[in-house]
Amino acid sequence: MSHGTDTSETADWTGRLPQTKYLIASYPATVLVLLFLLPLCLLFLYSFYTNVSGGYLERTLTLANYLRLVREPLYVDRLVFTLRIAAMTTVLSLLLGYPLAYRLARTRSSRVRRTVLTIVVSSLWLTFIIRGYAWSVMLSSDGLIPVAAANVGLLAEPVSFVPGYWALVVSMVYVFLPFMVLTLYTSIKNVDLELLEASKNLGAGPLTTFRHVTLPLTKSGIVSGSLLVFVLSLGVYVLPRILGSPPQWTLAVIIGNQVTIESNVPFGAALSIVLMLVVVLLVAVTVRLTGVTTFGLNNGGEET
Repeated sequence: MSHGTDTSETADWTGRLPQTKYLIASYPATVLVLLFLLPLCLLFLYSFYTNVSGGYLERTLTLANYLRLVREPLYVDRLVFTLRIAAMTTVLSLLLGYPLAYRLARTRSSRVRRTVLTIVVSSLWLTFIIRGYAWSVMLSSDGLIPVAAANVGLLAEPVSFVPGYWALVVSMVYVFLPFMVLTLYTSIKNVDLELLEASKNLGAGPLTTFRHVTLPLTKSGIVSGSLLVFVLSLGVYVLPRILGSPPQWTLAVIIGNQVTIESNVPFGAALSIVLMLVVVLLVAVTVRLTGVTTFGLNNGGEET
C-alpha cells in the first residue's frame, strides 16, 4: 500500500517538474523584458520623435534625427573617435593582461594566485568617479607621475597630462584591465597541461608551444575579453568628462549632453541606437572573422 502511494507521489512530482522549470525561467525572462527590452523599444521609438523647444516632444515619426547625425560632421567624428579610443584601450588591455593572466594561471603557489586575483578584483570595488579623480591628481603637473618622470629625465619639467588623450587612455586601461585579466585567466586555466607536455616531448620549445598550442586554445578567451573591454569602453561616460576636454569626449558624453543640457531626448536616443547598432555589427563581424562560436564567447575558454 505504501509502495503504491510512493509511486503516485513520485509521478505527481515528476509531472510538476516541467511547470516548475518554466516558472523558474519566467522570472529572469520577465526581468529581462522589463529592464532591457522594453526600455530599448521605447528608446527606439523616441528616436523617431521630433524635439520641441523647451524639452517637449512631438510624437510624429521622422528620420530627421538620424539624418542630422549623418549630415553634421561633429557626431560622425565623435563616433569615429569613440571607436578609436575603445580599440586602443582594448589592444593595450590585451597586451598587458595576457602575460599577467598567463603567469597567474601557471603559477604553482595558490597563495600568490589568490593574492593577485584579490587585488585585481578589489580594484573593481571603487567607482569610476573615484578612480577618474585619482588619475587626474596623479597626472596633474604636481602629481606623482609627471614629477617622477621629470626626476628620471623623461621630462624637462613636470607637465600636466590632464585633460588629454593619453590621460583618458591610461585611466580606461586601468579601469577595464581587470575584466580582460579575469576572462583570460579562465581561458588559460582551462588549457589541458597534457597538451603542453606533449608539445615539449615532440621537441617544441616554449615559444613554439605557446604559438601553436596555448594561443590557439585561448582564442575564444582573447576574443571574449577583447569584446568585453571594447563594448565597455564604447559606453564609458565619467572618465572622458573628468580626464578629457571636448576633443576627447566620446559619443556617450555627447549623448548625455543632448539629454541633460540640450533637453533633446529624440536626438540622444538616435545617437544611442546608432552606437548600439555599431556594437552589434562589430561583434557579429568579429565572431564571423575569428570563427568563435557564441558558446565560446560565453564560456570564455576552449570551444567544444
